[in-house]
Amino acid sequence: MANKRTAELVYNHAAEIAEVATTLQYKRMPELESRYGKTGREKCLQDAGYHLSYLAEAILSESPLLFRDYIGWAQQMLSARNIPAKDLAVNLNCIKEALAQRLPIESFVVAAKYMNSAMNQLESAFEPIESFLKSDHTLKATAEKYLQLLLNGKRNQASQLILQEVEKGVAVKELYLEVFQPVQHEIGRLWQLNKVSVAQEHYCTAATQMIMSQLYEHIFNSERNGYRLVATCISGDLHEVGIRMVADFFEMEGWDTFYLGANTPIESIIRTLREQEANLLIVSATMAYHVRAVSDLIEAIRRDTTLKSVKIMVGGYPFNVAPELWQAIGADAFANNAAAAIEKANDLLRALPLK
Repeated sequence: MANKRTAELVYNHAAEIAEVATTLQYKRMPELESRYGKTGREKCLQDAGYHLSYLAEAILSESPLLFRDYIGWAQQMLSARNIPAKDLAVNLNCIKEALAQRLPIESFVVAAKYMNSAMNQLESAFEPIESFLKSDHTLKATAEKYLQLLLNGKRNQASQLILQEVEKGVAVKELYLEVFQPVQHEIGRLWQLNKVSVAQEHYCTAATQMIMSQLYEHIFNSERNGYRLVATCISGDLHEVGIRMVADFFEMEGWDTFYLGANTPIESIIRTLREQEANLLIVSATMAYHVRAVSDLIEAIRRDTTLKSVKIMVGGYPFNVAPELWQAIGADAFANNAAAAIEKANDLLRALPLK
C-alpha cells in the first residue's frame, strides 16, 4: 500500500517535482546556462520528468532493478553525448531533494530507497553495451549487411537481400529471429551510443516494417490450428515492430491473429477480445513507464466475466529487466522473444477447447 501511494504521488506531482529539481540544479551549477543555453534547461526539465516516470513505475512494481537499469542506461546514453556523469548525479540528488520537499515523510522514505539504490551505481564504471549481432548466429553476416544497407538509406537493396535469402531457402522465422530482431536492437544500441540519429532509427524501423510486409505471402499460408490471438501495444506505446514480429510468428504457426498495432486504448483491446473470441492476448510494453497501463489493462480484463478464459502474455524490455514483473501485474506468462512466446502459448492453451 505504501508503494502504491508513493508511486501515485510521484506520478501526480511529477511536473512540479521536476521543476523544483531543475531549479535546484541550475542554482548549484550556474555554468549550465552558458554551456547548454535555453534549450539545455528545457532538456534538463524533460529528463527529470523521465527519471520520475521510471521511478514511479519501479516503486509501483516494487522493482528497484527497473530504476537501477534505467539510470545505468541513462548514464551510458549521456556519456556518449559528452555529458559528464557528475551532471546526472547532481540532477538525481536535486530530484531527491525535491521529493523530500513535496512528499510526506513516509512516502519520501520509500522513494529515497529506490533513488539511493540507483545512484550508488554511478560511482562505478559501467559495462560497455555489447553488440546484438552475435557471432553464434547463423545469419550474422546477413544481419550485418542488412544493417549497413539500412543505415546507408538503401532500403530497396535491403529488401532484395532479404528476398534473396528466402529464395535460397532460409526460413522466414529464421530471418525474423536472426536478422530483423537483432538488427532492431542493434539500432537502438547505436542510438544510445550516439552513433545514429533519431531520424536514422525511424527510417530503419519503417524500412523493416515494409520489408516484413513483403514476406506475408510466406506467412499467411499455414494450415489453421483453430486458436485466435490478439496482439497489441498498450496506449502510449508507439514501438510496434517487436509485437508485430510476434504476431507474424503466431500466424506462421497457424493461429488466426488480430494485430492491433501501436498505442491502442484499453477499451478497444477489450472490445476486440470479445468480438474475436480470442484465446490469447499478447501485449507489449517497451518502456518501464508503460507497465502501469499494462497492469490497468489486465485488471480490466479480469473484471470482465465474458473474458475469463482469455490468457494474457506480456513482453518487452521492462519484463526482460525484472523477471518477476509479469507475475506482479497479474499476467499468465511472459516471453522475451517470438519463439518463446509460441512455446509459452502452447503450454497455456493446451487444455482449452478450440473456438
